[in-house]
Amino acid sequence: MASEKAFLAMFAGYGAGVWCTFSAIRRTLAMNEARHWPGVRGKVLESMLYQDPGGKHTHFRVRYEFTIGDRIEGCTPRLSGDWFWHNDAQAEFVSRYVAGEPVEVYYDPRNPHRNCLDRDDRSGITALWIIAAAGTALASVLVWLQFFGY
Repeated sequence: MASEKAFLAMFAGYGAGVWCTFSAIRRTLAMNEARHWPGVRGKVLESMLYQDPGGKHTHFRVRYEFTIGDRIEGCTPRLSGDWFWHNDAQAEFVSRYVAGEPVEVYYDPRNPHRNCLDRDDRSGITALWIIAAAGTALASVLVWLQFFGY
């Protein structure tokens, strides 16, 4: 029974490590590409923090619009993801975008529906790398313990 639990923990640790690694690489590549995107003036439509129905987790929503031929509405303020280190960092991020205010929107000229407001903040990617390293390290320790009988 103990080895089944250890196997499940190893699988979960390596799975989290692999998933977070690929997510971090994908987001890093997207951010590197976005550094070359042109910017255009847009307008913030909505900027808010809210709690999930259980009241345990805080989330944010930033919606904005801009025009490149057609009106485009965006809701991807950060390419690095929605993870923040703490609620204060999330609140600080949201406070930068006030509804009704103009904002610089960066967009992919080949597909303007790929756009963002912040193409420099990599803190969400850092969290992915830390989780990838921790999951892989924990799973490796469990493998070592299983093979050497501790």
